[in-house]
Amino acid sequence: MKKIVIYIDGSNFYFSIKNKFNKKINIKRFCEKIAENNDLIKINYYIAPLTQKTHPTQYLEQQKFLEELKKIDKFNIIFGRLEKRRRDGDIFYVEKASDVNLALDLALDAEKGIYDEAYLVSNDGDFSGAVNAAKDFNKIVVYVAIGNRKAISYFLKKVASRTFYITNNFIEDCTL
Repeated sequence: MKKIVIYIDGSNFYFSIKNKFNKKINIKRFCEKIAENNDLIKINYYIAPLTQKTHPTQYLEQQKFLEELKKIDKFNIIFGRLEKRRRDGDIFYVEKASDVNLALDLALDAEKGIYDEAYLVSNDGDFSGAVNAAKDFNKIVVYVAIGNRKAISYFLKKVASRTFYITNNFIEDCTL
């Protein structure tokens, strides 16, 4: 039985599922299916919290969602932040620190021997360096690919130990 840790890039996961399947997912079931009969040590979910002042409706939805996630055994929410930006008079927000936190945890947990196999749920090729670092500690890192060919990261496919494609059949078992 392998020790498994799942690292989820929350924003990337949300938009990948929405764009590919347009369904709401039971994240607990999703992670249990990925881990199969192995020892699921922990699930780390990286997200930037919205503020009530700037995103009142989405804030309430996110808070309800996060409260549900907190009920999942071995589930950790790691917060980044949203930073305000302006371009041509428009205001928008950029997620910061979530990717760095995930990359550090993936590599440092590998160094500490916390897992035998890690599952990275993100299509962000910027994680390639962290995947290589984890593999340098003789860990298996599985890229969980969600989406069409255009959305899936060439770089993660190239460096990961293997790629696990999320299919319609897989998602059907995880739908709310």
